[in-house]
Amino acid sequence: MMDKYFGFIVQDLRGGMSVVFGCLVLIGLACLMDMWIGIDAARANKEPIRSRPLRKTGAKMVDYYRLVMFFLLIDLLGLCFPWWSMPYATVCCTAGVLVVEGLSIVENLRRKRSHAAEVAGIAAEIVECISPEEAKKIIGRIKERQGDKEKAKVKG
Repeated sequence: MMDKYFGFIVQDLRGGMSVVFGCLVLIGLACLMDMWIGIDAARANKEPIRSRPLRKTGAKMVDYYRLVMFFLLIDLLGLCFPWWSMPYATVCCTAGVLVVEGLSIVENLRRKRSHAAEVAGIAAEIVECISPEEAKKIIGRIKERQGDKEKAKVKG
């Protein structure tokens, strides 16, 4: 008779731990995707890629995993109730983390696209020039802007 109850308990724990493992994998993938798209946006804007933001991604993942572990403790307390059959708190926490990471990904994509639109606009201006002198003026403005960006990077 005890084997029957023990079998149900083990089955419930396996199912719950599978859900928790899936949540942890999703959080890791979301963080790595955010880092990848952030690196792409930096490359598109010709910004230097430094190790500090990459280390921040690792720290962010650890913080998210700590938060999930806190919610997992809530789920363990929930096992005292018969209607608490899955790690509901952990799933809600994971959903919140995925929303935050999704917003960060959207922000990085906008940053990347804004630079691409700027380049396309400048190329259109050069093509529409009537004389070579106008084209030289536009190219001169681009070089000045690039010089200003490089000076700002050196100061920062």
